[in-house]
Formats: sequence, structure tokens, C-alpha cells
Amino acid sequence: MELKRLIAEDSKSALRNVRTTYGEDALIVSTNKIGTKTEVICAVDLQPDNEIFEEDLATVAPVAASDEETTPFSASLNTVIDQKPKPSDPGLANLVATIQQELLELRESVAAHVDANPQELQPQAANDSGTTLCERALRQQYGNLRTKPLVEQRSWEGVHLFIGRPGVGKTKCIENLLAAALNTDGARKPFALIAFSDEETDSGSASEHWLKLAKVSQRYGIPCAQATDRHNLERLVTQLATQHSVLIDTCAEQLEEIQALTSSLKANIHCCIGADFSANTVSSYQGTNNALLQSTIITRADLGVDMSPLFTALSHAQAQIVAVSTDMTAQPEAE
Repeated sequence: MELKRLIAEDSKSALRNVRTTYGEDALIVSTNKIGTKTEVICAVDLQPDNEIFEEDLATVAPVAASDEETTPFSASLNTVIDQKPKPSDPGLANLVATIQQELLELRESVAAHVDANPQELQPQAANDSGTTLCERALRQQYGNLRTKPLVEQRSWEGVHLFIGRPGVGKTKCIENLLAAALNTDGARKPFALIAFSDEETDSGSASEHWLKLAKVSQRYGIPCAQATDRHNLERLVTQLATQHSVLIDTCAEQLEEIQALTSSLKANIHCCIGADFSANTVSSYQGTNNALLQSTIITRADLGVDMSPLFTALSHAQAQIVAVSTDMTAQPEAE
């Protein structure tokens, strides 16, 4: 008999590979998790029954322990015990005894090491652990959302207000949403657009902002209006929201006023942050405006290269990614 080691994606695949490679007579000695994969140690009869079994020390060398939780050695030994040795395998009993002894010695060695070094079992500091988990969750959110059309990443019913720095891609995000809606089947309310600017916005910037959104509305054949103050915006939303899902593209600079609008309009407010923008962008929404990051849309995702600093900043701000916008149109213009 000889010990053989196989690595597979999961337990089922590993056991199938053992049977395929070494036949039905292969004896499963142990199964362990190594990272995300499964390791199987099996005993294989590679010699005629009448030959004396010679133990190959190289094949029974202990496998390096992984950081992941492994199957207890007692559970592995139960597998061996349940599968009784065949009379034609004279060396199997000695092999099993040797494995049992080595596993027992290994367990005693590990126990002694833990007793001598208890500090190695201490958990990470709460802040470090929390930040790591939050950052992993953000990366998972980003990856999952990016595989879906923007129109399917969340519900777009009701009123949605997009804020963000100039050039972040708010208008392009809205256009990507409209393009995705055209290519996706499903009954939903038609969209309507509103370009909003407050009294503090430069008139030239407000006009340019309105013209860009108007071009988008013409391209997709949907209504579009302009609101230059809060009261005008509330009136337009009241008129349009009964039959449309309203998307409000804003170039307003007063974030406090925009936040106040969300309650009066019953609007969902989304903070747009470019995938290719500096992580310092996140800090401008923290503090009194930190709640804005609870509904973050990552825009310009097709331009993001190294997003690690951005994910780190978002995790520290306890942000939540609700949508990811990737350019779906052939139009080169961006906000």
C-alpha cells in the first residue's frame, strides 16, 4: 500500500478523482480543507498481494497544516475504521496503526504549542477586524453588482436624486440606466428626468447641465424638465411621480439643502463616486453628510484601475454600494 494525496475543488470532486484514478479499492484515510480546496489522503494497493509491503516514508510525510479549519483527526480515523481491511492487504493494519500514532503525536505537539503560546490565539483588534470585514463586503457588493445590468441592480421605482462632484458621471449614470432599461424586458413605469440646480449654482453651469440632460431625454424619448429652486423641484416631482419613475440629476452645491429635500420629496438620494477618483473624495461626504454614503453608486467603473484606496476609504466611512455604473453607450461625452 502507498499513500497518495489529491487536491480538488470540493469533497465530492476529490472522492470522484480518487475512484477514477486509483479504482474502487482505494482506501480513504483522511479529508482536509486547504484554503478553499479539499485534500484527500488515500491508501492505494500498488503491489501484488503476495509481495511484502514496504512503507515509503516519502509518501507518509505529514502534510503542512493550513490556516483554515481542518477535519478533526478522530473523524478521519473513523473513515478508516468503517472501511474494514481486506484479507488480501496484509500491511494495511500496520499502516493504519502508524497513521494513528503519528496523528496522536501531532495533536499532542499542537496542544503543547498552544499552551506555551496562548497569545497566538488572541483575536485581531476590533477596529482592524471590522475594517477588514467591511472592506471585503464592499468588494463583494461591487463585484456582484457589476455583473448585472444597472436597471436590475436595485429598484428604480419612485424618486431618485443623484449627487456628486462635477465630472463624476451622474448624467452618464442616468444614461446608462436608460440604456439598460431598453435592453431588458420587464414591466415598469417609464422614466422622467429633472435637472436641478439651486440658487448658489452658477447660471452658466446650470444651463450646460440642463442641456446635457435634455439631449439624453431626446435620445430616449422621455420627458425632461428643469428646476432652479427647491419649490420648483417639489412641484415638478409631484406632477411627474404619479406616472413616472423620476431621476433627478443635480449640480446643486448645498448638500444640506439636498438632504432636506429627501424627506419632503420622499426621494432616494444616491452619492455618486467615480471609480477613477481619489479616495479623498469620500472624506468630503463624511461628518454631517456621512449618511449620504449609505447609498453609494460607483460611476465610471470602466475607468477604474486600482480601486483599493477607494474601497479602504469607503469601508472607514461605513458606506454601502447600491449600484455600479459602467458605460453602455457609444457616446463619448461624460458629465
